[in-house]
Amino acid sequence: MKELLSRIGLPLFIQVILESWNGIFLIMMIICLIFSSKSTKKNIPKYNELFAKEIMTFFAAAYFYNLYNILSVVGTGDPSATCFFIVRFSNFMYFATGAFQTLLFLQLIKNHVAIKNNFIHLKKLVTVFQCFHFILIGFLIATPFTDALYSIDDLGNYYRGKFYFLWNSVTIVSLTFILSVLLIFRKHIAILLRQIIIVATACPMLAFIVNFFYSGISVKNIAVSFTALIIFMCYEKRRSFLAAETAHELQLVKTELAEKKLALEHSKNEILLAQIQPHFINNSLVALSARCMKYPEIYESMAHFNRYLRSHFEALGNLEMIPFEHEMENIEAYLALEADNYGSRLNVEYDIEADDFLVPALSVQPLVENAVRHGIATYEKGGTVTISVHKNDNQIIIEIIDCGIGHNTPTVHQSRRKSIGTENVRARLRFLADGKLELIKNESGTTARIIINNPTQSNQVS
Repeated sequence: MKELLSRIGLPLFIQVILESWNGIFLIMMIICLIFSSKSTKKNIPKYNELFAKEIMTFFAAAYFYNLYNILSVVGTGDPSATCFFIVRFSNFMYFATGAFQTLLFLQLIKNHVAIKNNFIHLKKLVTVFQCFHFILIGFLIATPFTDALYSIDDLGNYYRGKFYFLWNSVTIVSLTFILSVLLIFRKHIAILLRQIIIVATACPMLAFIVNFFYSGISVKNIAVSFTALIIFMCYEKRRSFLAAETAHELQLVKTELAEKKLALEHSKNEILLAQIQPHFINNSLVALSARCMKYPEIYESMAHFNRYLRSHFEALGNLEMIPFEHEMENIEAYLALEADNYGSRLNVEYDIEADDFLVPALSVQPLVENAVRHGIATYEKGGTVTISVHKNDNQIIIEIIDCGIGHNTPTVHQSRRKSIGTENVRARLRFLADGKLELIKNESGTTARIIINNPTQSNQVS
């Protein structure tokens, strides 16, 4: 280490250390790009806007650009045969890699601006600049024999050649051209590509100008590493934005599907109402009830069933909000019918703190029905259904809790709690009442919790 420091000097030694760390960071960024691009390609439809392959290609070129410069600096002043070969090979590849980076960005302009938008003249102009760089590569190939761009003495010391200014000048003019294309055609260039072009031209251009007048250390290498870091940050920012945008679009699609599903359900209900002729059924039940007046229990059950059906018929075609009191009337009619079926096995408790608000029709009753049919009915000794309503700031919380007693033996059908309108209830609550439904299961039963945000009071609707 001391021998290297004394041979190349402190400035170049510091440069070697910096570029070594830059190389490590470039490898880390390349690895991150590889893994992130694999997952992103599957999850983000607009993956092509991220230019992941082009960025990885640039990072790889920047890595070797630094590596070749490190090797050429480390071999400087060492007369050994190995260093003699390494210095000459590294300097040649250093120039070649630098030319490749410029050609890469010219090709990006050609592919994603000229060809994509059918700008024929721009395509031809980019091709002219590429031809100039291929001419320079010809100078580079001839350099080991002519010292056109640089020369290296027997001790490995590097000297600029008589055509070095031409290499630097063409590169600076090419970067200026790329930047000009960005300014002129910015509306036709993707957001991330604009950011890449700005960073990848401005930073190296400034470094080329500095190195043209000062050759103590290679500012170009530091600029290229700095450029890679900024591009990586721009890439990650754009990737996060596209991921969030995709998630938002997916949520919009889900919402639209749910709305269509709700509309379809409404249409089915209208068709059902047209087919079953509710007035005929209601009149028939009234007539049958009148004939059962001598049998009080049967008459009362018929009355409950008539009230249950009438409230359902009204709710089936109703997409408006109704007072919670009306929903409770429907629930009470249903529970009265189930009391005839389950007798003492079904116990109902109420804890109603407030009832002066609106709910979507048939948003609570299906949950009570689930609690009875898929909850209490599965226990050998039945159980208790508790219906509670509480206010909490700007929320109404409705809970339907079933708590069974004894051994629980549900059938396959009874295990499917969502089968009776649960998803329809979720949709109604979400779109009509800014509400949501939560199902909380435990060992003794299930709690269906409805949360309605900013509820509308019944007295606010005439």
